[in-house]
Amino acid sequence: MQNRIVGTISTVAVGVMLLSTAALAQTPPRGGGRGAAAAAPSVPHDPHDLNGVWLGGGGGNAGTVTQWSKTAPPLTPQGTAKMNANKSGKGPRAVMPALGNDPLGDANPPGLMRTLVYGRPIQFIQTPDSVVQLFEWAHFWRQIWTDGRKVPDDPDPRWYGTSVGKWEGDTLVVDTVGLDPRAWLDEWGTPFSDEAHMQERWHRIDRDNLELTVTITDPKTYAKPWVSDKKTYKLQQKGSPDGELLEVIFAPMDEQEFNQRIRNPAAGVKK
Repeated sequence: MQNRIVGTISTVAVGVMLLSTAALAQTPPRGGGRGAAAAAPSVPHDPHDLNGVWLGGGGGNAGTVTQWSKTAPPLTPQGTAKMNANKSGKGPRAVMPALGNDPLGDANPPGLMRTLVYGRPIQFIQTPDSVVQLFEWAHFWRQIWTDGRKVPDDPDPRWYGTSVGKWEGDTLVVDTVGLDPRAWLDEWGTPFSDEAHMQERWHRIDRDNLELTVTITDPKTYAKPWVSDKKTYKLQQKGSPDGELLEVIFAPMDEQEFNQRIRNPAAGVKK
């Protein structure tokens, strides 16, 4: 990616440091902590109006297994096997990225759940029959249908799934199915299967703060449904550093150059 900082590798240790912070994330979360800053005092707002650019949701190092929860999810034997097979360059089970199998290493899309927890700006645009989310990370978009339709019984797999939403009081409840199981739930390699059903609950608690919790139901991977910790997103004002989305695109040609110059040499992998 053209906005990477690429330096000369003097030691393997330096290479590992660069890899752990840049290799698979491609571009670090924006804001430098601005998204986690204290919100201004609440003022009157419409809880059903989610329009605007929001920043936050980053998983950080909160969990021991997944960025979505401090508590380890209830993995099935199949889920445990898939978790162990996913080799990430980040998190508590990290390997050197060149020796891992992160889908992003080949410039594949991050997918829905990984994008939501990553910590880059998301813009909401509401229309009469849908809510559109524009993701700065990887420059993708997602449509949440709010026209009364149901999720399909046999959806085709998609990186961002098929989503429908409805309002329950002041909470937008979104059900998503058909997520491509080649993606990961987060940066650390938390898995899911083709049977996964994600339910997001978006709640605007005041003018500046939006909360998200996700319930993950996936009988192949998890012994029972589990609920994420709350993720908080903060409204970004126009004219602020994160008030507009940037173009952040995964380009295979950029990724190949990065692998050759940084990731592979640091792990002793020949070009």
